[in-house]
Amino acid sequence: MYNAYKLLKRKIYFWLIRFFYKFGLIYNPRFNTAFKNIHVEEGTLFDLQNPDKINKLKFEENLLISVQDDHPKNYNKKKPIFEAWIKNRNYVYSDNWVNYYTHKKKILKSFLEKPKIIYKKKIFLLPYYHSQFGHFVGEMLGGLLYYLDLFKKRSLNEKILLITPSPKWEVFFKKFYKKNIVFIPDNTFIKKNIFFTKSQILPKFHPFQNINITKNILAPKIENKDYISKKVFLTSERNERILNIKEVITFLKKKNFSVINPSKLSIIELLKILNSAKIVVTECASISMNVLISRNKPYYVLLPNSFKSINRTWYRTTGIYSNFHSSLYRPIYFLNYDSKEFTIPLNDQIKVDLKKLNFL
Repeated sequence: MYNAYKLLKRKIYFWLIRFFYKFGLIYNPRFNTAFKNIHVEEGTLFDLQNPDKINKLKFEENLLISVQDDHPKNYNKKKPIFEAWIKNRNYVYSDNWVNYYTHKKKILKSFLEKPKIIYKKKIFLLPYYHSQFGHFVGEMLGGLLYYLDLFKKRSLNEKILLITPSPKWEVFFKKFYKKNIVFIPDNTFIKKNIFFTKSQILPKFHPFQNINITKNILAPKIENKDYISKKVFLTSERNERILNIKEVITFLKKKNFSVINPSKLSIIELLKILNSAKIVVTECASISMNVLISRNKPYYVLLPNSFKSINRTWYRTTGIYSNFHSSLYRPIYFLNYDSKEFTIPLNDQIKVDLKKLNFL
C-alpha cells in the first residue's frame, strides 16, 4: 500500500511539473527530428568481458534439424546450401522474425520426416547454422572465432561443431583451431538430422556484434602493407550479377586492376590483399562480405538502383551489413538490367556503364 502511495505521489508530482514548467523526460532512443522515416533496427548484445567458466556437468541432449535450400539454382552446387537449427527439449529458437513462419514449417517438416543419427561425444553447438557464405560470415563467423579463441586461451579440449561455406574455410579453421573443431560431412546434414547426447548451446550473436568480433580477431592475422599499391576488382566472374562482366574485367585490367576471384585464393591471402590494397572495387551481395571483414579503408561497390530503396522486410539479413561500413563503402549504382522484381534484395542483374568507372 505504501509503495502504491509513493508511485501515485510521484506521478502527480511529475504531471504538475509538465503542466506548469513544460518539462518532462521520455525514454526514446529513436528520437530525432531530422530523419522521420529512417529505419531503426534493434539487437541483442552479449557482455563478453568476463565469460563464465565451462560447466562440464551441464551437457544435455539436443537435436540439430537441417533443411536444404529449396532454390533450384543451389541444387547443382558442389557444396550444398542448407540451414540448421537446434531443438532444445521442446523448442527451436530463432532470432529471425522475418522468416519465422516459413522457417517453422520447414523445420517441422524436416523434424517429422527426416531420420536421425546419434552423436555421443561431448560437443558445443550454435543455435543456428547456415552453409551459404554471406549468412555464414554475417550470422556465425564472429561467434565461432570468439568461442574457439576462448577455448584456446583457456587450454580447453572442448569441441565446437563447425559448418562452413567452402573447403577453404575448413583449411582456415584447421590451421588456427585444429584442437577444438569438429566437422561432419555435408551430405549427413542433407540426409539426416543429428541427435547429440552430450551437448551445450553457445549464444548466437546479433550481426552487429558478430561482424565486430570477426574483425577484431582477424585483424592480427591479416593486417599488412604488402599490397598498398595494388588496385583490386573482386568478382565471381559470373554474368548472373553483371551482364557485361567480361567487358568490365577487360576495362579494369586496362586500368591496372588485378581481378580477384575469391575461390582461387586461400582465406588469409584474400583477406590480406583486401586489407591493404590501394583501391578495391567489388560486386555486391555475399562476395562483398570479404571486404567487410577485412578492410578499414574506403572501397567501391557495384550496386543495382533498386538497392537505393530500403527493403524493410529483408533488412535484417541483407541491408543491415552496409551500415557496418557507413562512410567507408562508396556505392556506384547501375540500372537493373532484368526488369523482374526480386523478392530478396541484391539478386538483381545489372549492366555496368563503363563510363561510371573512368575515375578509378
